[in-house]
Amino acid sequence: MLAPAIASAQESSASPLTLGGAIRFNYVHKSWQDEYRSGFFGLDTARLDVKYDDGRLIGSAQYRYNNYPDGQGGYWQHFLQHAWGGLRFDDGSELHVGLDKNRFGLQPFASNNFYESIAFYAGLEDKYDLGVTYLSRPGPVEWQLGFYPRDGGSYGGGSNTAGASNRYSYNIVADDAEQGYGTGQTDRERNTVIGRLAWHVGPQGNHEFGVSGLTGEIDNGRGADTRRHAAAVHYRGSYGRIGVMLQATRYRYRTAHGPEQTYGGLDPNSFFMIGGFGYPFPVASEGDIHIANISYDLPGRLGPFSQFKLYNDYSVLRKRNTAYRDSVQNVTGMSFSSGKWSFYADLMIGKHHPYLSPDLGGLASTSTAHQGFTRRINLQAGYYF
Repeated sequence: MLAPAIASAQESSASPLTLGGAIRFNYVHKSWQDEYRSGFFGLDTARLDVKYDDGRLIGSAQYRYNNYPDGQGGYWQHFLQHAWGGLRFDDGSELHVGLDKNRFGLQPFASNNFYESIAFYAGLEDKYDLGVTYLSRPGPVEWQLGFYPRDGGSYGGGSNTAGASNRYSYNIVADDAEQGYGTGQTDRERNTVIGRLAWHVGPQGNHEFGVSGLTGEIDNGRGADTRRHAAAVHYRGSYGRIGVMLQATRYRYRTAHGPEQTYGGLDPNSFFMIGGFGYPFPVASEGDIHIANISYDLPGRLGPFSQFKLYNDYSVLRKRNTAYRDSVQNVTGMSFSSGKWSFYADLMIGKHHPYLSPDLGGLASTSTAHQGFTRRINLQAGYYF
């Protein structure tokens, strides 16, 4: 007779507010950096998490501080990753208001590895904007709809970062004359609408098929607004210990740049500037992103370590401007954990990619001097509390 009363008292005394965070360290080796033949080690992220959930009122926020060693830019920055409050309705559906995640494509990520996929660097994965999001009740069929009048905003960083790019999400941003490409482009994202529909089928709903759509304005700061569009189809499935993720995305961004808003003599409307983590880079205005990931969950433990996952994540950006070379990213790796510690060991191989190549063309036009594949090794240890 006393047990239910004790359990009820414990539940009622539990606070709906929880605080947490993480601190992460990385070792990185880049095959193209001769001055750092032994790689480099340093702090990756320190972050604070706040969550609230009393059953009806809900909310979540996260603030981050990054500090990277010289081999990875030698800079620091801080930014709000997300911050929203909302309601959970009786049927389990939710309404969020604030800086919230874009529900586009595979969720919560289109990847298994720490560096995510090419879609992330093109602003179409793990992205947060300011607006209103509705999430339907859980079930075999679910849908999400969001309207975002503004992007996630920019925050602070060192003197060697681009102010407009001090942010977590890769948004369209104004170029920077000192830390960017000096194009003079001043585009911003405005009034974005995103819808997503997913079907869960199978014995435990372990196969998901989905479609997503995005449309929004591009404010170029010169009185000539244009539009951007994207659409994706995706599949996520589990076959015992094997996991599969597939996604195909097509996007088209219309811009209204003047002839002087370019670099290297390129067509100024064949690319737009996107920025995050301190720096902007160009992305082809039209392209297709293909993602194919496979993973395997290893059973058992090895000493204090468990939850081993092996994976290979492949993504490619095929640019519809035939003069631009495709950007490729392949990550082979393993993740595992021990208590509050989480670990990644990734081998990244790619080309024509801002994080995987010495050429400076971002995800748009790239140098003919760097045609081959280059490598990046990333080893990470993170403590989550």
